[in-house]
Amino acid sequence: MQIVFSSTVFASMLRIATPLTIAALGCLLCYKTGVLNLALEGIMLVGAFASVAVVIWSGGNVWLGLIGGTVTGGLIALVFGLAVVRFQANHIISSIAINMLGLGLTTYLLRALFETQGQIRPPAIDKLPLLNIPLLEKIPVIGKALNGQSPITWLAFLLVIACYILLYKTEFGLNICAVGESEDAARTAGVSPERIRWQVIVLSGLLCGLAGGYIATITVSEFTENMISGRGFTAFTAVVFGGAHPVFVWLVTLLLGYADAVGIQIELVGTGIPSSIVKMFPFVLALVSLVIASGTQKLKSSGGLRRRSCDRPGRRNARKAK
Repeated sequence: MQIVFSSTVFASMLRIATPLTIAALGCLLCYKTGVLNLALEGIMLVGAFASVAVVIWSGGNVWLGLIGGTVTGGLIALVFGLAVVRFQANHIISSIAINMLGLGLTTYLLRALFETQGQIRPPAIDKLPLLNIPLLEKIPVIGKALNGQSPITWLAFLLVIACYILLYKTEFGLNICAVGESEDAARTAGVSPERIRWQVIVLSGLLCGLAGGYIATITVSEFTENMISGRGFTAFTAVVFGGAHPVFVWLVTLLLGYADAVGIQIELVGTGIPSSIVKMFPFVLALVSLVIASGTQKLKSSGGLRRRSCDRPGRRNARKAK
């Protein structure tokens, strides 16, 4: 029990969940507009490569590397947006194409720009300063887990709050949900579905690029071919399982990160329990979420479940009062 609920496990959980949270928030915004963005994997991979490349060219500056990965993720997202918004291509096929493009492009650029293959590690890299808050030290277990985290981990938490405010407290967020609920109704109200989808796809790309840059420059400090290893699909699982709600999606990413952290700790301690059993949990959760999503979709189509909007809670209560 000490292994499962130790501050070391919780600290590792936060580090593992950070890129999942950031990427999942980008996927969530697309999901709200009716865009099924499964291209997270490819965008994160390109962002990871770009971040390491910028770190090498800048002499080890991680901040510039993260910015480079973020911007590159947004540029790759433009290609995805061109396919699904401009040419109205199938979202799943377009996502697979972007994922394949990301893998092939990074493999080619690794050889063309750095004359190597497999992986590349920056000769010098300036690690980001870890944040320590004295007040948190008084909180048992959780305080130790929160202290010593990267600024990007705290940024991920702030992004969850920002995403909630954006969706539920701003006109732009209501337009996002309106497009996802009924494209024709949104167009009648003067909202351009194409413009909204372009905006959220680019924003999603920026977030995924940052998530990939975090993995490459902070988690492992190197780039390896296909290093994302399914994290993009795991982030999509968090969106579905979390009901496309920012807070619930964040909690699911913490749960997935916790499962990985426990598996790593069990493997290091050598308790005799196969860590592979614990590492299966995210994939089992993915299957469960797909079943739930499929059942929910059938209920919606049959009229057995009312569709929920992103309207402000105050407005909903006012309507009920009337």
